[in-house]
Amino acid sequence: MKRTVVSVLALLLLLGVAIYWNTREGAKTAREVRAEEGYRAPGFTIEALDGGGVLDVGALIGQKPIFINFWESWCPPCRAEMPYLQKAYEEYGQDVVFVMINPMTSDTLANAKAFLAEERYTFPVYLDDKDGSVMRLYRVGAFPTSFFIDRSGVIIARHMGAMSEEVVETLMKKIARP
Repeated sequence: MKRTVVSVLALLLLLGVAIYWNTREGAKTAREVRAEEGYRAPGFTIEALDGGGVLDVGALIGQKPIFINFWESWCPPCRAEMPYLQKAYEEYGQDVVFVMINPMTSDTLANAKAFLAEERYTFPVYLDDKDGSVMRLYRVGAFPTSFFIDRSGVIIARHMGAMSEEVVETLMKKIARP
């Protein structure tokens, strides 16, 4: 009987230490900067496609929710999700900073502008630098890739591939509403 009590107490102590350690690690993760879910989003500056200046995303992280999407005009999955992203921009654009990035890895400025004009998309579009530094910073290896960053600056979702309207709506609600 005494052994059972000691064993149960030892097990409870180990469980308590494990819970404490995991909680502590979770809090630490949200302070570390890394382009992964559960981590604080890395900051960067990026130039607007229309020449309208430079956006300092780093200054906005932790201030407002941010949606980042990497796309190119030739990409069929990118084109498939764009109407849903436009709809989300119209609904959440006042509360969420939209950062639509064309890295120009295999796209041209003329093609990107023609696509946006033809489809009448109004969300803000930005161009990565010639070295693709933002794309590398966020470890983007395929298009489209999207990041949903909450008001505290933590990446709550990373999505590779085209998103359905339902996925866009669900994730936007998560970051847009306090």
